[in-house]
Amino acid sequence: MDPALPYCLDPFGYRRRPTRAVKVGRVTVGGGAPISVQSMTTPDPEDVEGNVAQALALAEAGCDIVRVTTPTVRAAEALGRIRDALRAKGCEVPLVADIHFNPEAALRAADFADKVRVNPGNYADGRKAGGGEYSDAEYEAGVRRAAERFAPLVEKCARLGRAIRVGVNHGSLSDRVMSRFGDNPEGMVESALEFLRTAESMGFRDVIVSMKASSVRVMVVACRLLAARMAAEGFDHPLHLGVTEAGNGLDGRVKSAIGIGSLLADGIGDTVRVSLTEDPVREIPVARALVAPFLGEGRHGGEPILARGGLPAGTPEARDPFDPRRRRCETVEWQGIRLGGERAMGEVNRRDLDPPAGRA
Repeated sequence: MDPALPYCLDPFGYRRRPTRAVKVGRVTVGGGAPISVQSMTTPDPEDVEGNVAQALALAEAGCDIVRVTTPTVRAAEALGRIRDALRAKGCEVPLVADIHFNPEAALRAADFADKVRVNPGNYADGRKAGGGEYSDAEYEAGVRRAAERFAPLVEKCARLGRAIRVGVNHGSLSDRVMSRFGDNPEGMVESALEFLRTAESMGFRDVIVSMKASSVRVMVVACRLLAARMAAEGFDHPLHLGVTEAGNGLDGRVKSAIGIGSLLADGIGDTVRVSLTEDPVREIPVARALVAPFLGEGRHGGEPILARGGLPAGTPEARDPFDPRRRRCETVEWQGIRLGGERAMGEVNRRDLDPPAGRA
């Protein structure tokens, strides 16, 4: 990965990455719109009453967009009933159909959902028996097959005014992509770019993209690399941020804050979902707290540092943003406490620094 690829506008100050505006129902994602907050319902996809109740609770808590897992055509038709019930109750929250493996379910869901999310890793390719290498001819045939399977959904969403999210998961890359790029951020980005190129070739640009992983490091690097690669190809699609299966309690909140917060500070991200293994309603205040500092560039202090000539262009100390490493520093020692150097990061509190009794 080329560290010279520009992934953000200013590494020393907040400037949000410019993106096109994509309408998801009544919510605008990207295009300078406020960063929106999403969540996902947990009842069985065919449990209309349960999904309606949870979607209402999420909307009441401040959720902008609600996603519903939609694994089958029957689940897609249930999504239509969920939508109708919500609208009958006066709730206009946009709905997203979450699709894995099943293009037929995606096509049916487009009749009802405001946005359809597909996973490139299992929408067309999946796994090859025995894994192994792909010849150039086999690889290119796989690229064409993926485009052929994705194209009908693109055509239908364009006709109905729906949006699409190309949602890549680190844990489900296709064998074909991994054979060429690896099970890493580069493979994740290439998986998304294949689908983006298909949509662009069909003149469809209402696409949002996400790079998700349970590893915060992988997720951050993948999103940075995606932003850089999209800029190089002239794409300006909005990004959806989230750490997969972040967990619950403090652990889940800290992982989400590091991953999502780091990217938001880079100016990357137009909509977020904090994924906690708890009641999804509890995700909303965490997500709101994360996006709050980034809801207006005017709150971040005038002209960017680089524009003032205060620091040279480029990343600090020429570090590689796609291979983050710990900053080098000297080891310091005081009262028997050693910090810095090659030692693991540690925590020092006031009790550690107070002199022992009788030696004050």
